Amino acid sequence: MPGTALCMNAGSSSLKAALFALEGDAPRELLSATLDPSSGEQRLVVTEAGRSRPLAGPEPRSAAVGRLLDLARARAGGALAVGHRVVHGDAEEGPLRLDRGCIDALRRLAPLAPLHQDPALDLAEEVLRLDPELPQFASLDSSFHTTMPGSARRLPLPEAATHGLERYGFHGLSYRSVARRMRERARHVVALHLGGGASACAMRDGRSLDTTMGATPLAGPMMTTRSGSLDPGVILFLMRHRGWTVGEVEDLLWRRSGLLGVSGLSNDLRDLEGLDNPDARAAVELFCADLRRHAGAMAASLGGMDALVFTGGAGVDQPAVRAAVAEGFARSGLTLDEGANRAATAGTVPAGGVAISAPGSRISAWVLPLAEEAEIARDVQSFTEETA
Repeated sequence: MPGTALCMNAGSSSLKAALFALEGDAPRELLSATLDPSSGEQRLVVTEAGRSRPLAGPEPRSAAVGRLLDLARARAGGALAVGHRVVHGDAEEGPLRLDRGCIDALRRLAPLAPLHQDPALDLAEEVLRLDPELPQFASLDSSFHTTMPGSARRLPLPEAATHGLERYGFHGLSYRSVARRMRERARHVVALHLGGGASACAMRDGRSLDTTMGATPLAGPMMTTRSGSLDPGVILFLMRHRGWTVGEVEDLLWRRSGLLGVSGLSNDLRDLEGLDNPDARAAVELFCADLRRHAGAMAASLGGMDALVFTGGAGVDQPAVRAAVAEGFARSGLTLDEGANRAATAGTVPAGGVAISAPGSRISAWVLPLAEEAEIARDVQSFTEETA
């Protein structure tokens, strides 16, 4: 059985990874690594024992995989396994053992998640090329939402037109991590994952009842470059009356909308927040309004919420966005502690999260750091224990 798991989380161009010792009920992180060209850093940066250092580079992501494997083997206590976050797994509950056949099957879902599916599977392919005997596993973002009832999963189309598609939901590893940490704190939870993608999830007793993403990660609130849910008549109008091609519409919805499209300046809230520019203000206001709308829909699915949770990069690092969303639930009994909210930013929030609601607030509010790699490690551990 593997004693160590190297867990990889691929973005469209970035890579997050962490090495975990598989021991007891909670995998222990040994080191982490990031490769994020969007931040201006072209090298793989490794953090170990609180100290960060860039490895040689710049280099493509495929080369970073080899460096991570070498580093993992040097630190591994016992046999090594590799886990990957894979966004779309259809209706599979996972985790899955990644072999050639499984990789090929998951690639067929790439049109439904074009920004994420192939990048994750490309990493698995590279590991397979470098070490064909190394066991690999896929943790599926969509699997957390298999507990949703049929009314939340079915598309409002004739069955013959869906070709088996349904509302799958995504950001599942993030939400599973939220559910784990909120289990003793609240029963009815609305969680907002705010990163490059944005979504909301309604959980009861740690199980997903509803979520805003659908058959693809394009639905839900507006995102950094994605439109989020949009009147489908707009798409028909662009194609029929403006002559847009399918490819042009696809590029618009996935890569040129959201914060970037509305502001015309940036897809990063950190660039837009507080900027003295009307388009920047409009983008931030629309983003917050859309989050309130979708969070309210999730609260309705629960019949009311006990807690509102913010996670993901922007969820942890944007107090003004959290305040704007929470304002929409003031009449429902949510009151923020303004000081606690301002103080909760990246680097200050402990692993277990921090409460930002005021004493006496009928709805509690929390900020929880993202912990997807730890969930991947748990999947590797559970899979190997069950099949041992």
